[in-house]
Amino acid sequence: TAGSSGAMQDDATASASAGAACADGGVCQIGDEGPGGGAVFYAASTPFSAPGTACGDTCLYLEAQPSPIGLFPWCVGPATAKGFSIDAQGTAIGTGYLNTQAMLGTYNDPPAQICTSGAANAAVASWGGYSDWYLPSYDELTSLLGKPVLSPVNFFWSSTQSGPNQPLSLPPKPEGTHGPWPENEPLYVQPIRAFS
Repeated sequence: TAGSSGAMQDDATASASAGAACADGGVCQIGDEGPGGGAVFYAASTPFSAPGTACGDTCLYLEAQPSPIGLFPWCVGPATAKGFSIDAQGTAIGTGYLNTQAMLGTYNDPPAQICTSGAANAAVASWGGYSDWYLPSYDELTSLLGKPVLSPVNFFWSSTQSGPNQPLSLPPKPEGTHGPWPENEPLYVQPIRAFS
């Protein structure tokens, strides 16, 4: 069978990992330490798709780094031009990775960095031996903030944009204020990663 890294395992190895700790490739539950050293906050009963990640169409879990990595604007760079829309509109579980790559301009032809600094750039830094961390989609962030693994300290960026220059955050902007936070507003960044 194929593991989350894409490596083939024999049946004996697969059986041995069934009794292993979550961090070592075993079954995970909410709150367990994941393989990247983060806290598992999402455990699917059936595999979900997270295109571009190592687990691809066979993802089962999401883990978050133990604490936010700091305050960052959503995007600094060419994308902040008025009316510019990054193709980062995925909201569902499994779409954060592609949203983050869109913010970075990874799939542009030719590749061109859209956000030269900001939330996505900070979120993708290697941590815990893995380099596949990303900024969560709106639904991924909603799931994370609804679990006891992370207490909201303030406002967090998601990788989801609702339209040109309209990135989404959680919790939403306070009542009585209008529109989304501006892209240059520093909000907290909480990197996550998908695995199986």
